[in-house]
Amino acid sequence: MKMTHGAVGYSQYSLQEYYEKDSISEECQKKVNSSDILIMPYKYNEDFYFADEAVSFYKYCKSKNLEENIDILADENIKVRSLHSFDIWMPLIFVATNILLPIAVNIVSDYIIQKRKGREEEPCDVDITFKVKHGDDFKELHYKGSAEAFKENFEKIDINNL
Repeated sequence: MKMTHGAVGYSQYSLQEYYEKDSISEECQKKVNSSDILIMPYKYNEDFYFADEAVSFYKYCKSKNLEENIDILADENIKVRSLHSFDIWMPLIFVATNILLPIAVNIVSDYIIQKRKGREEEPCDVDITFKVKHGDDFKELHYKGSAEAFKENFEKIDINNL
């Protein structure tokens, strides 16, 4: 499945690597099994960092009182890798099952719309990766492209073919 400026492919590493490399507590690791949607850090060199929008997106989700259990894969310390531009650098988002992918896409789409309010005429790109659990494997869907085309590109994906 091709998306504008995006690609779908298998995960490069397992979830286990996140907590082994970054020493995330056992309590925090339980979030993987108890969350429908989990905000995760990206691997950059040998460390893991949350994208600029991670905390803001998490707070946005919590403010919406969504039915889905949304959490962030972190203990108290969150390392953020700042990138300065109007582009929206979303966190890596773990989705517990491919059935929840459209819900996660809608939440992100709503967040992007809110983030751009008052600046809709300015060019803005979105960079995001979804890690979707599919049986015993994971699939990654990466999007890097215009904010306007984000939702449209994900609506073209047939979740049954992930």
